[in-house]
Amino acid sequence: MLVEELVRDPDLDLAVEVEGNLGLPVRWVHIIEVSDPGRFLRGGEVVLTAGVWRSSGTTAAHFVEEIAGAGAAALGYGLVSPDEPWPEDVVAAAAERGLTCFVAPVSTPFVAIVEAFVASKRTEWEAPLRRQLDHHAAMVSALRAERGAGSVLRVLGRLLGRPVALRSQGVVHGSEPDPSYEVPLIGAGLADASLLLPEAMAQLDVGLQAAVSTAMPFLALELERERAIRATEQRYALEVLDWIESGGGDQAAITHRLELLGIPQRAEVAALVVRGLGLRDVEALVEPGSLVVERPGEIVVVAARPPAVVPTEGYVGLGQHGPADELRVSILQARKAVEALESRGQPGWLSHDQLASPTLLLDLQDPALLRATGEAVLGRLIAADGERGTDLIGTLTAFLDHGGRWQETADELHVHINTLRHRLKRVEELTGRSLASTADRVDLFLALRLHR
Repeated sequence: MLVEELVRDPDLDLAVEVEGNLGLPVRWVHIIEVSDPGRFLRGGEVVLTAGVWRSSGTTAAHFVEEIAGAGAAALGYGLVSPDEPWPEDVVAAAAERGLTCFVAPVSTPFVAIVEAFVASKRTEWEAPLRRQLDHHAAMVSALRAERGAGSVLRVLGRLLGRPVALRSQGVVHGSEPDPSYEVPLIGAGLADASLLLPEAMAQLDVGLQAAVSTAMPFLALELERERAIRATEQRYALEVLDWIESGGGDQAAITHRLELLGIPQRAEVAALVVRGLGLRDVEALVEPGSLVVERPGEIVVVAARPPAVVPTEGYVGLGQHGPADELRVSILQARKAVEALESRGQPGWLSHDQLASPTLLLDLQDPALLRATGEAVLGRLIAADGERGTDLIGTLTAFLDHGGRWQETADELHVHINTLRHRLKRVEELTGRSLASTADRVDLFLALRLHR
């Protein structure tokens, strides 16, 4: 409350005789009648007096000097009877010091002035609490509409007028501000969780600090709730996978549980078995809505589609795509595929159909040995192409890719069939293999695969 708001209150009917600094805030309203009032003041008070100090011989000039010297905001003089003379000496002393001075008529008791100040201060004091209650109500309403930390973050972002985010276990929820200032959340198991603000907490005004303080318990509660739900779902899903892989569980019960986990009975899904990647990395790799279950040493995923991005780290085995009731076969295929990848020590992913091809045997061998084998078969062809500018390797590749059909190969290479025969005869001479022999064709095919 400012001095002007108090002295201009129409209900008080105060006569302002001296207008000092009306913009000063009123810290308190205090009634003083002692001759040396300065020692009872701390500054910012509106001092009320009825002139009782006059009986001790104290002059108005001394009294006002004490009041002004103590930093009072204003001085009010109250008339106690209708025939009491106007306090001209007090007004003059206040004018000399530039201290706001007003006179209260008999009809306005001091208690009315104090009550007006207290009522104003009560409203001022209650405002932050009311705002905090409003913030609390807004967050409760948002959570009723949609559970999750995101609902609270959206409300807090609106209150701050800027985006806010939450970091938990290395994952950021919401729109991270730039720059961002971390405020740790407090809660069981939340040592790794922080609220990311667009401004340092100490730099926010009191109202916005209250909004942040209101939001933090909600955020902690939602994180704890989500983690508890996730842990329960993981245990539930792990049990279902154990049933599926054992082959002994009741299919109707398995189907029901899969539906509760978001896998409809008639859904077409595929299993992925992932090793060498963390849970968060796998969740980022697969589509939202996929069932992701962490097991000792691996993570099993049931997804509608395989990952769109091949990981640069870790090993991903992909089983067949089919009905949910054939999931056991898909999981077993995916595990065999990931085991094959691990044996090579090359990150990436391998599907069950690739695993079914005999050419996978090549990938399981030592790379240096494979290169040496390929060079032993094709070395002279490679050398001839390099020396003479021919393309015997390309000719052989086209011939085998077309199943040994001469005319199709010639058409593909845009050469006469006799030219093709001449080139392939040269291939046979340099490699010592006969293209009429199935065994030799296999050798050449495998050698070309290694060369590629």
